[in-house]
Amino acid sequence: MPVRAEVREEWARVERDAPGNPASIHRSGRRAQAVLEDARERVAAQLRCSAREIVFVSGATEANNLAILGAARAAARLDGNAPLLIASGAEHPAVLAPLRLLQNEGWPLHLLPIDSCARVVLTDLGALLGGNRSAVLAVQWANNETGAVQNLTQTAAFLGTQTHWHVDAVQGFGKLPWDPMLESAHTFTVSGHKLGAPKGIGVLRVGERALLDPVIVGGGQQRGRRGGTETPALAAAFACALELAFAEQSAFADEAEACCEEFLRAAHTSEVPIAAHSPQDLPRLPNTLSLTLPGVDGRALLPACDAEGLDVSSGAACSSGAAQPSAVLLAAGMSESEARATVRISFAPGCRQALAAEAGLRFATVARRLYEVALS
Repeated sequence: MPVRAEVREEWARVERDAPGNPASIHRSGRRAQAVLEDARERVAAQLRCSAREIVFVSGATEANNLAILGAARAAARLDGNAPLLIASGAEHPAVLAPLRLLQNEGWPLHLLPIDSCARVVLTDLGALLGGNRSAVLAVQWANNETGAVQNLTQTAAFLGTQTHWHVDAVQGFGKLPWDPMLESAHTFTVSGHKLGAPKGIGVLRVGERALLDPVIVGGGQQRGRRGGTETPALAAAFACALELAFAEQSAFADEAEACCEEFLRAAHTSEVPIAAHSPQDLPRLPNTLSLTLPGVDGRALLPACDAEGLDVSSGAACSSGAAQPSAVLLAAGMSESEARATVRISFAPGCRQALAAEAGLRFATVARRLYEVALS
């Protein structure tokens, strides 16, 4: 998503008027610190928490790493034993990678199964969280590939007193109404560039009950949770983008839903098989589609879409350049060939139905061409 004009102006204003180091005690530093703390208050107001719970980070990847590594290491330090790590096959690589890192160091990891739409199956969670063992549980709010929205209420019902629950909430903000169960999570992640803020800024909300060991140490900034000089301009830009996203969420959801319908209607004029994997009768992201062209060579799919001017991805956008098929789709039961032949289509704020229909017609052109090649 491009940086919003209002957000760009906020960033430029702060960078011009408050360029000092917020940790310095001179006048310029105090001005920068005031801007930083104002941004923290604004973010906290939107996320329904105390400003003390807001940690500014470089983005969702750092936030997820801090939440998972920080909680796991804090629990191990206090208990003397490594906690049980629990997640699902639907999680983003920024969540699974720190979990795998700990697993490679000998920590126990259990991945919950997911259904064909990438919804987490919680059947085994009660047994896993039973007893007195500490655990770190990572269950996302919404899936970035299929758009499936996870049931946070059911997840929270299984939490034990020694469970740290982390929610990668990146995909939900600006698209879904506020879910009160986020307030039950010990930590959750928000990414700036998903909301129209510049790249390089995100937030980890750390609840008052959460215990985290820092991953980045240095000058003790942000109550010792994340060392490093904060950037007031990025923090203010993030606050502005978050406020706009909350204010416009309902209208965007309606427009995005209509764009998805127009895209699918146009895409199906290809009269070739197109399978949709986003849940249709259950909660899902309003702007996301997951489409498979069965039987086509998936290696040609993204280049063919790009040639038609379609900016689509396969798997998580930050790993879509990888040669491997999507790990989420494989965990959801797809074969490797099906996963390679699947694309994610998502609509950003400002998209209009006419544009979505045009994109759908271009996708129909791609589908016909690829099936002609497959059948030749």
